[in-house]
Amino acid sequence: MNMRILFRTLALAGILLLVSGPLFAQYHANLDQSNAQEAIWVDSVFRSMNFEQRLGQLFMIRAHSNLGSNHEAAVERLIRDYHVGGLCFFQGTPEAQIRLINRYQAKANLPMMVAMDAEWGLNMRMKSVQDFPRQLMLGAIRNNGLIYELGSEIARQMHRVGVHVNFAPVVDVNNNANNPVIGTRSFGEDRLNVAIKGVNYMRGMQDNGIVACAKHFPGHGDTDVDSHFDLPIIPHSRQRLDSIELYPFRSLIDHGVGSVMVAHLQVPALEARENYPTSLSSATVNGVLRDQLGFHGLTFTDGLEMKGVTKHFGDGEVEAASLMAGNDILLLPESLANAELKIKQYIEDGQLSEREFERKVKRVLRAKYRMGLHSFVSIPEENALADLNSADALMLKEQLVENALTLVRNEGNLLPIKEIAQKQRAALAIGSNKQTIFQKRLLDYAPVDLLHTDSDVSEEEATKLLNRLAEEDLVIVSMHNMGRSASNDFGIKPSALRFLQRLRQQNDVVLVIFGNPYSLKFFDDQGVVVEAYNEDDVTQDKTAQAIFGAIRFNGRLPITASPTSHYNAGISTSKLFRLGYGVPESVGMNTDSLQRYVRALAQDAIDSRATPGCVVLVARHGKVVFHEAFGHHTYARQREVSKDDIYDLASVTKVAATTIAIMDLVQTGQLDLDQTLGHYLSELKGSNKDQLVIREILAHRAALKPWIPFYTGTLDNRGRRSGELYRSTPGGDYNVQVSDNIFLRETYIDSIWYSIDQSDLRSNNNYRYSDLGFYYLARLVEKLSQQGLNDYVRQRFYEPLGLFNIDFQPRQRFSLNRIPPTEMDNYWRKQTVHGYVHDMGAAMLGGVSGHAGLFGNAHDLAVLWQMLLQRGIYGNHVFLKPDVVREFTTRFGDETRRGIGFDMKQLNPNRSQNIAQQASRRTFGHLGFTGTCVWADPTEELVFVFLSNRTYPSMRNNKLGRENYRPKIQAAAYNAIIRKIASPPVLPIEGAALPEKIESGT
Repeated sequence: MNMRILFRTLALAGILLLVSGPLFAQYHANLDQSNAQEAIWVDSVFRSMNFEQRLGQLFMIRAHSNLGSNHEAAVERLIRDYHVGGLCFFQGTPEAQIRLINRYQAKANLPMMVAMDAEWGLNMRMKSVQDFPRQLMLGAIRNNGLIYELGSEIARQMHRVGVHVNFAPVVDVNNNANNPVIGTRSFGEDRLNVAIKGVNYMRGMQDNGIVACAKHFPGHGDTDVDSHFDLPIIPHSRQRLDSIELYPFRSLIDHGVGSVMVAHLQVPALEARENYPTSLSSATVNGVLRDQLGFHGLTFTDGLEMKGVTKHFGDGEVEAASLMAGNDILLLPESLANAELKIKQYIEDGQLSEREFERKVKRVLRAKYRMGLHSFVSIPEENALADLNSADALMLKEQLVENALTLVRNEGNLLPIKEIAQKQRAALAIGSNKQTIFQKRLLDYAPVDLLHTDSDVSEEEATKLLNRLAEEDLVIVSMHNMGRSASNDFGIKPSALRFLQRLRQQNDVVLVIFGNPYSLKFFDDQGVVVEAYNEDDVTQDKTAQAIFGAIRFNGRLPITASPTSHYNAGISTSKLFRLGYGVPESVGMNTDSLQRYVRALAQDAIDSRATPGCVVLVARHGKVVFHEAFGHHTYARQREVSKDDIYDLASVTKVAATTIAIMDLVQTGQLDLDQTLGHYLSELKGSNKDQLVIREILAHRAALKPWIPFYTGTLDNRGRRSGELYRSTPGGDYNVQVSDNIFLRETYIDSIWYSIDQSDLRSNNNYRYSDLGFYYLARLVEKLSQQGLNDYVRQRFYEPLGLFNIDFQPRQRFSLNRIPPTEMDNYWRKQTVHGYVHDMGAAMLGGVSGHAGLFGNAHDLAVLWQMLLQRGIYGNHVFLKPDVVREFTTRFGDETRRGIGFDMKQLNPNRSQNIAQQASRRTFGHLGFTGTCVWADPTEELVFVFLSNRTYPSMRNNKLGRENYRPKIQAAAYNAIIRKIASPPVLPIEGAALPEKIESGT
C-alpha cells in the first residue's frame, strides 16, 4: 500500500492527532511508551514500509539553503533513493530554507524531521536573523527565568522556518580553559549553573513545541582536542564523571529532555577499548545513558563526518556500530550507500538484532507523531524575516545582555560613574580603527575624548597616547576584535598589555573586555574590570549605559580565568536614575506602531512644508525608545537633519532655564513665590510692577501685556535699521550682537527695560500668556545669584546633569552645521537667522533672556524633563526637592492650563488644545514658537520632545500649528502603549536533580 495514501486514510479516519505547535508541550522523552492512537499510527506506518524505507528513517542528512542547485539536486536524490527520514539544515537564509523544506517535504513519502544546530538561535546559521548571546555569556546571568524565555523565543524562530529539533543546549561543563571546541558554547565551569540553565533552556523550547537535544554526552568540557579533527580523551574516573560531566545530563533527563546527542570521545572509564569513541560504545549509550540514567528519548550521534570517529573506523562501519551502540538517528553519515550495506550486514550477522532495529525505527516514528509529522502543511514564505526579527526578540536580547554584564573588580568604587561635571575623561578603543558604538553611547552621558588604536600598540604610539591622556581624570579602555581561542591568547598583544600597565600607573583606568572571559587572566593587574563577553552593538551600548548607572551590573563570571578573576566573581551595582536606551517593548510600547505612525506623521509634516525637518524623541519609564531625525535643515535639502542637531527652543527657554532657576532659588530659601516683584527688584518700587506676585507672573496671571516688538523702534519709516543704533562691526558701545554683522548699541538695552517698566497692565489678571514677566524673572535670577541666567543654569543644572548640547549663544560652543537656520528675516535683520536667537527681544539683549534664547538638542531636553519627572532626582543627585517640583508642576488655582512656570494640558474643551488628547491632566512642559515642544507625563512616565524650525523660511508659516502635527505625533506615542502587558512566566524547577538553592535563580 502506498504510504502517502495510508497516511491520508489514517488522517481522514480521525486516528491521527495534530500535536504540533503548543500541544507539543506534552512531548515526553519516553518514546518507548505510546498511547493507543499513537501506537495505531506507528504500527500502521511501520508495516507499510520495506526495509530500506525503515532504515531511511534513521538517517539525517546535511542540507544547506545557500549552496545552489547542484547541492539541492543531490539532497533530493538522497531523499528519493534512500527514503531519508531527517534533514539537518546549516547556512542559508530563512526564506530559502522555507522554500527548500516545502520542496523537499513534497518529495518525501513520510514527512521528514528537520533539525538545526542553533545553539544561540537561528543567527548561528542565518546571519540575517536576530542574534542572541552565546551560552558562556548566558552563564553569567543570575535570573534563570530569562534563559527559559530565550528557549521559548528560539522555539518560535524554529517553528517559523520549519524546524522540529534544535541541537541545544550544550550542557558540557567547560572546566578546561584551553578547550578548542566548546568554550563559549558552554554555560560555564560549574555543574549546578550548567544544569539549571540547561533545564530552563530545554523547557523553554519543549514547552513551545521544539525538541531540545542535550549535548555532547557524556561531556565534552574537559578536553583540549577538537573532536572535529581527532578523538579527544577524557581520562577521569567514573566517580568524577558522575560528579561533574554527567550531572547536567542527569538533570535534563530527569526533567524530560527529548533527545541527547552522543559525542565522539575516548572515555576509558566508560569504554575500555582504545580509540573507541563513546558514540560507538554500547557500554556508554545503552549502558550509561539508557540503562543507568533512564533515558528513553531520541539519541543522535554527533556528526559522523567528524574525524573523532572516522579516523579509527571505516565508512559504513561507523553508522552500523553507532546503531549497535544504542543510537537512533545517524547524523550526517558520509555515505548512505555504504551505511545501508554495512547495517544490513550487521543485521544479517546478528550483531544488530531485528528487534532492536524495529525498536529504533518505531521510536523515530513516535517522535514524528508527537511532532505532528503525520502530514505536512507548507510553511509560508511571506514576511519570514520580519516575523523572525521581531521587536520582542530584540527586547529579549537586551534583557539577556543587561543581566550578563559583569563588573569583575571595582577598586576605588569608580563604577558606576556618579559625578559628571568638572571631570576630564577619555575613552580609548584598543583593536578598533574607528569610534565604536560603546564610545558613542558614552557621549550621551558626559563629554568624553574618544581615541582608538591598533591591537598591537607600538612603543611610539604608546608614548603618544600616554602623553595625550596624562591630564585625564579617568580613562575608559575597551578591548575590541578579540579572538575566541586561548591558542592565540585571544588576540591580545604583549604590547597592549605593557601599555595598559603604564597607563594604570598614571591614570585611573576602567578596562572593558568585549570578548572571551578566559582572557581576564591577562589583566590581573587592572583594578576596575568589566567583562562584557561579546562586542555586538547591543552589548556595547548596554555596557556604556551600565558604566554611567542607567542600568545595573549584575552578572557573575561563569568560569575561572585566574585566582583574581574566579568563578562567580562579580559586583552588583545600583541604578543611578539616568536615562537608559532600549526598544519600546521594554517599556510596554509597540515598536511597529510607534515607528510607523511617528515616521508617517513626521514625513507628512515635511512633505506638506509645515517644517523642513524635525527631531522626535520618546522616552518611557526612564528609557529612550525612539529618537529619530527627519528631513533637512532647509527646503534646499542640502543638509540632512541629525538627531543630535541643536535647535532654537524659543519659549521652551521659559521652563528649561528660567523656571528651573526659580525653583532652585525657592528651594534654597532665596526666593518666596508669594512675594512681590518689587520686594526683590527695588528699581520697580512705586511702579505698576511693584506689587506683581511672582507666583502669578509664572502662571501668566499678573496682567502683563503679551509682548512688545522692541525692534520696530529701531527702524526708520522705510523699515531700515537706524544707523545711530546699529553698526556692522563691534566696537565702543556697539557690542550687542544680534546677528551676523549687526551690533546693537548697548545703551539701547536701557530703552528696552524702560519700555517694559512703563508698559500698561491689563484691566484684570485673568490668564494671558506673556513674555514680559520672564524678562523680569531672568533679572531676578541674576540679582539673587549674582550670575547671568545662562551661567547659573549651566553650573547648577546642565553640566552636573551631563548636558553639553544645551546653552544660550550657541555659536560660541557649537558648529553651525549642527544648528538649523530659523528664518530668512526680511523685516529687521535682512538675512538668514542662523545660530542666533530668533526672538527679537532676546536677540536685542545679546541672546540671553528669560523668555527665549536657549538652544538645545532633543537628548538634553529629555534628560532635563526626566529629572523633573523623577521629582528632581537624577544620577542619584537631588537637583530639586520633590516638594518644589510638585508645587511647580501643579495647576495654578483654578487654571485649566497653567502650572507655575510650566504649561500643562488644556482641560477646557472649548479652547485650543496644546497637547495630545491621550496625555494625562498631570502632563507638564512647554511649546516653542519656532516649532518645538517638550512634555512629561507623570501618569505614563512618558517624555516627548519635538524639535523643528517650522519658522524657516518664514515665521508666518504656521501650518505645523494649524495641522496640530506636534499633538498628533505625541498621540502616536500614546497609541503605541500596550495597555495589557503579559507577565513573564515563572518557571518552577521541580525534582531532586537540582538543589533547592539554585531554583530561585540565585
